[in-house]
Amino acid sequence: MTSILIDTNVLIYGIDKKSELHKRSKDILTHPDYNLFITTKNISEYFAVCSKLKMDALIVKGFYNDIKKNVEILYPDKNSLEIFEKLIDKYKSAGNRVYDIEIVSIMLANGVKTLATLNTKDFDQIEEIELFWK
Repeated sequence: MTSILIDTNVLIYGIDKKSELHKRSKDILTHPDYNLFITTKNISEYFAVCSKLKMDALIVKGFYNDIKKNVEILYPDKNSLEIFEKLIDKYKSAGNRVYDIEIVSIMLANGVKTLATLNTKDFDQIEEIELFWK
């Protein structure tokens, strides 16, 4: 079974049935051969983006509850903080890219090396991970 961390944009496209990327996102979110993970940072980003897009709060919460049944939530810890610090120094990340480094540090601390994202440019320079969609 392949372990994959789900980036926030996969969730956004997964809930947005009008998006041309909806089916692609739903396929990964429901694939039986994937062991799916998400970080608490992705969860907070999901709620922030959905509220900015003025999506129906009940639908957003319901989709989140369904996601929680199918993914393992990863939390930051001391090990992920140490990885975060090394990655910040290595990649000289600034602005919103810092959040991407935090997500990567949490996944690496938990032994997950593959990331499913539709914003590959946010992560394609990070050598420590593999991107699911290139």
